[in-house]
Amino acid sequence: MIVTEKTFQPGHTLAADVCIVGSGPAAISLALRLDGTPLRVVVLAGGGWAETVASQDLYRGSVWPAGSHEPLEENRRRQFGGTSAAWGGRCIPFEPLDFKARAWVPGSGWPFAYDDLLPYYHQAAELCQVGDFEFDAQKAFPGSHPEILAGLDSEELVSYPLERWSPPVHFGKAYRGALEKSANVQVLLDAHVLALHAPAGSATVSHAEVSLHGQALTVTAGRFVLATGGIENARLLLASANDQFPSGLGNQHDNVGRYYMVHFSGTYADVKLRDKTQLRADFERDPGGVYCRRRWWFPEPTQAAHQMLNHIFFLYHANTDNGHRDVLFSSRFVAKSVLSILSQRSVAQTAHQARLLLPGLREHAANIAKNGLWEVPNLVRLGLKRMAKRRLPFLMPSKQNAYWGLYFQAEQAPNRDSRVCLSATEKDTFGVPRAEVKLAFLEADLESIVTAHTLFVSRFRAQNLGDINYDEDELRRYLHKRIAAYNSASHHIGTTRMSEDPRTGVVDENAKVHGVSNLYVAGSSVFPTGGHANPTLTIVAHALLLADYLKAQPAA
Repeated sequence: MIVTEKTFQPGHTLAADVCIVGSGPAAISLALRLDGTPLRVVVLAGGGWAETVASQDLYRGSVWPAGSHEPLEENRRRQFGGTSAAWGGRCIPFEPLDFKARAWVPGSGWPFAYDDLLPYYHQAAELCQVGDFEFDAQKAFPGSHPEILAGLDSEELVSYPLERWSPPVHFGKAYRGALEKSANVQVLLDAHVLALHAPAGSATVSHAEVSLHGQALTVTAGRFVLATGGIENARLLLASANDQFPSGLGNQHDNVGRYYMVHFSGTYADVKLRDKTQLRADFERDPGGVYCRRRWWFPEPTQAAHQMLNHIFFLYHANTDNGHRDVLFSSRFVAKSVLSILSQRSVAQTAHQARLLLPGLREHAANIAKNGLWEVPNLVRLGLKRMAKRRLPFLMPSKQNAYWGLYFQAEQAPNRDSRVCLSATEKDTFGVPRAEVKLAFLEADLESIVTAHTLFVSRFRAQNLGDINYDEDELRRYLHKRIAAYNSASHHIGTTRMSEDPRTGVVDENAKVHGVSNLYVAGSSVFPTGGHANPTLTIVAHALLLADYLKAQPAA
C-alpha cells in the first residue's frame, strides 16, 4: 500500500517490524524482497511522486573548499524512486578483485567475497532490466570479434568486459504497482525522517521522528534500515546524536562520514586510428534488445604488478574545449541549448539564457552546416533510438571524426580525510544540520591514472594502431584541474563503510551498525572500496542480500 494523503492524526505512532528509510533503488529493492512475508514493513519516502523545490532544498548543503564538488542537490533526487529518476542506466558488477584485500590498496577488502553476492547479482539484473547477467562479450556475442580495436588486446589489457544498460528503470514508476498491491508493505510518501532515537542508556533504536506532510509522526520498529544514499545515510546517523552516542549513531570511532569516495573520470588523451574498419566501440544489442558496450580493463595481475587501482577505458568524444570536431556533439549541444532557453520561467530569464548560450550556438550550428549534411540520416536514426522505451544510452562520436577521446573511469582509494560531516552553521527547514562535503584525493589516485594511461599509450604505439595525443605532465595538470572542480555524477561511496572491526568501519558484514542492535544500512555508503563500476547494480544486489538476512532473523 502507498499512502499519499494525511491519513494519520498529528502525533500518531505507527508500528512495524522493519522500517526502511528512503525510496531509491536500495529501499525499493528491500521492500520488494520483503513483500509477501509475515513482516510488517514501513517505507518512509522523503518525497512525493516527483521532486519539488522544497524537497530538493533539503538536499542542499555546503562544499569545502568551495567549488571542489558539485552542489549537493545537483545529482540527487528526493522523490519516490530516488536518483533512479535521473540515472543513465549503466550497469556493471564489481570485479572479484574489488572484494579482496589488496596489499597495494590500504583499507581494501570486503568482509565477504564476490561469490557471496553473485546469486543476488543475477536477481539485481532482473530488477534493473538489463537482461542476462552476462558481462563477457565472448559469451554474450559468440562468434563476434572480442576486441574493441583489433590488435590492441594483450595479457595486460583486455576489452571483452561488457557493460549493460537499463532502459533506464525508474524504480518508483516501475515497481509502484507491486508496492501498491502489497499487503504487508506500507509506503509513506513525503515522510521526512528527522532523527532516529534510542532510549537513555540503550543501544537500540526505538523510533524514527518523522514529518509527514508537515505533521509529526512517530514510527517504531524492531529493525530500521537506512537507505537514503551515500551522503544522507551519514548525515542522518550524525544528526541522531544522543547521550549514548554523543557524536552520532555508530560513530564511536569517528568513522561515520569518512572514506567518502567517488569515481575519478574524464577524457584527456585523443586517439586517431589508422584503420577504423576493425573498430567495435559503438553500442551493440543482445538478443533481448539490451544495449551493451565493451570497455578496456586491466586484469588483476596487471593491477598488482603496477600497484594500480581499478580502471577502465572506452572511446568517447574527443578532448577539445568545445567539441567542434564532432557533428553529433554539436547537434546535441544545439538541442540541449534550445531546450534550456525554452524551459526558462520568465521572459527575462529566457533572454538571459539566450545571451549566455548564443555564442556557442552560433559556432556549433556553423559546424553542423559545414560538416553535418552527411550526418543527417544518422541524426534522425539516433534520435529515434533515443526516444524509444529502451533508449540508446547516448550519442557516440561520429565514425567520420578524425579523433576520438579516450575516456577513463577510475577507482578512488579509501581516504579517511575524504568525508561528509554536518554543517556547524546551516540547517534545513526541519532544523536538521545540512551536510558538508570535503572530498579529498590521494596522490596515489592520480598516479594510478597516469600509470593506466602510460600502459595504454605504450601498447597502442607499439602496435602502430594510429596516433595518440598524450603528454604525462599535461595529464597530471589536467587531473589537478579536474580535482579543483569535481563532479561525482552521484557516485557517493563509502561513508558508512563495512568492516568486521568497529575501529575501521561503521557497519559489520551484515550491514548492521556497530554498537547498535537493530540498525542497518543499505546502499553504496557501505562499500569499503568503490572499484571502477557504477554502483547501482551492486547497490540492488546488496539490498537483496540484506533483505534475505533480515527475513532469516528472529523477530525483534
